Amino acid sequence: MHTIKEIVKGNKAILTHVCEGIVYYEISVNGSIYQLEIDSTTDEWKATYLKPHFEAITLMRWIRKGIDDGTFIKIN
Repeated sequence: MHTIKEIVKGNKAILTHVCEGIVYYEISVNGSIYQLEIDSTTDEWKATYLKPHFEAITLMRWIRKGIDDGTFIKIN
């Protein structure tokens, strides 16, 4: 797995799908693809716009959380 710095520096998070309130983004890092899951039903996301893409650094808080809880995974 790449470091958090490598993941967020200059990369985009692209929305792939939403299922049961979970928003899935993919982040491509030097040929590897990571999947980020964000629970859009939590209070912190109730007033947040979901965009088709973000700069990965914007989602760093959720990337770090996903690394810690195992929901940020390498899929390719």
